Amino acid sequence: MRRSICFMSLLAAPAAHAQQAPAPQGSGDVVRAADDAFGRRIGIEEVGLYSEGEVRGFDLQSAGNYRIEDHYFVRATGLPLTLQEGTAIRVGANALRTDFAAPSGVVQFDLAKPDPGARATVETGWWGGQGWVVLSRFSAGTRDGSLGVAGGLQYNPSQDYTDGTGGDYIAASVVPRWSPMPGLKLTGMLSRTWFTRGGDTVFATADGLPPPRVLRDIERSQKWMQQRTLATQSGLIAEMDAGHGWRFGASAFISDVDDQRTYFNLIRFPGGGAPAEEISQAFRGERFRSFSAELTAAKGFTTGTLTHRVLVMARRRDSLSRTDPGAALPVVLFPDVDKPVQIAQPAFTVDPRRKRDDVGQWAGGVGYRLSIGDKAELRADVQRAEYTKQVTALDGKVTRETTRPWLYSGSLTGAVTPQLTAFASYARGLEEAGVAPGNAVNRGAVLSATVSRQAELGVKYAIPGGPSLIAGLFDIRKPLPGLNAAGVYEFVGEVRHRGVELSLAGPVTERLSAVLGASYLDAKISGELVDAGVIGSHPIGRPEVIALANLTWRVPEIDGLAIDGGVNFRGERYANRANSTTLPGYAIFQAGLRQRFEVEGKPVTVRARVTNLFDTFVWNANNAGIYQTNGPRAFTLSLTGEI
Repeated sequence: MRRSICFMSLLAAPAAHAQQAPAPQGSGDVVRAADDAFGRRIGIEEVGLYSEGEVRGFDLQSAGNYRIEDHYFVRATGLPLTLQEGTAIRVGANALRTDFAAPSGVVQFDLAKPDPGARATVETGWWGGQGWVVLSRFSAGTRDGSLGVAGGLQYNPSQDYTDGTGGDYIAASVVPRWSPMPGLKLTGMLSRTWFTRGGDTVFATADGLPPPRVLRDIERSQKWMQQRTLATQSGLIAEMDAGHGWRFGASAFISDVDDQRTYFNLIRFPGGGAPAEEISQAFRGERFRSFSAELTAAKGFTTGTLTHRVLVMARRRDSLSRTDPGAALPVVLFPDVDKPVQIAQPAFTVDPRRKRDDVGQWAGGVGYRLSIGDKAELRADVQRAEYTKQVTALDGKVTRETTRPWLYSGSLTGAVTPQLTAFASYARGLEEAGVAPGNAVNRGAVLSATVSRQAELGVKYAIPGGPSLIAGLFDIRKPLPGLNAAGVYEFVGEVRHRGVELSLAGPVTERLSAVLGASYLDAKISGELVDAGVIGSHPIGRPEVIALANLTWRVPEIDGLAIDGGVNFRGERYANRANSTTLPGYAIFQAGLRQRFEVEGKPVTVRARVTNLFDTFVWNANNAGIYQTNGPRAFTLSLTGEI
């Protein structure tokens, strides 16, 4: 979760580190399931311009734009595959279905669902880039659907990671569903994830330029750096259709990560022919926990040709981050970065004190929906939020900041023709701004939460019997925190992301499905840091152009055989804060096939796939100025059968 800022921990001042549990996934026909090109994931396969971590160039974690089956959710880490049915990224026209949505977009998680009767499947094989896997899914439910349970168990022995490390991964989940009376539905969720792996490894350079090319799939972490993490996700959802247009909802979730033992490695290239340096830190006993809850009530009614819906909402969030200052380990020199030097485990002491970061947030809102048949819809939401952040430093000093903004959003959708719909929307959202880093004059000071703004226009055209086309324009603006000329950490400017999105997704013919998409992003930074020449006017790692094309074709001559392939393109992007150099654009190709058949009346699927077909090497840079490589060419071969 905060691996990206550990770079600052090692080169400037101590900071904490937390590892987010990986999300190894199973297989599914994601191209046929996607209804747009913005983001869809089923199992390990995903398609889309955006991901769960980044939408329209922004990280959604600070905005809290996550939902579990349309219910407010604040996560400490991602949901495991065994818990969920799939993930969708909602932006543009498809984001209008979300009540009280915030700028940038929404990530929607759908939980596993039971089928009537009893059913179990087992998938086993080699997941490209992740190693061997055994994944079992099960479900059982009554014929009338009033009671059921679904879940799964996953085991990846010695799972592979992009930075060359490996370790065991185990996840177990259960999702019970019960309808005790007509109109009332209760859904529970519980998952536990255990995993070990080597120390996280990233790269940096002294001059901020991209590092030299390195070999991938090499573990540069020390062998004795064995991390251990336990993650738990739990929650309960209640939904009630009370009749006469009344609907009620309630939800509560706990997302918890226990980083029992973690390590962080920075491979730094000092330049001038000097050997690379492995700068490392050890962390112990870090904890990240989020509680989120929501109550909703809605009333729908009609007056003549008009349909009305009034809704109210109340939300509560409590988040805890307890972090270790870290213990610096001896620097190890790598004369050849592709031949890492191993050292014996040194003696070190971890500071028993912990920095504590507590966030409490209340929000209440009222919304109104007005529909004129299928011709037009007006949506308006107003929220009042109270956000309090309290930081307890290692020395016990407490700083606290409270923000009470008004948030509102509105949209208008109109049917130009039966197939063509136009929409316009505007939204304000609350986002976290963080704490002054160790090298700031006001070290440890808490910044107030900020208000982000988004405006967008677009159209959606449903081709009869074919795919849907979505085109849109968006403009997102957020305050920019940073160190001013006096070294004080405060808001020093604004970051603006303005862009164009295009999506075409759906069936092209009876046997051919496609997901095509492209995005142009004009990302700019303004303010005193840019004016003073401290940073450039463009953020790091944000390409102007992103594009993709993915196809799935069901072969007519061979029953059950589908062939798929695609390409993802990311354009040139800036590699450092000064905007003095760029990273080149690149295209990643993939291809595969899926064969379905039956054995003794039971469905069986064989999946073969290769990602990064031409083994393209890529450096990616983040806002902290650290670099990570992409994964090399990887093969997937798995067998899934019902038992």
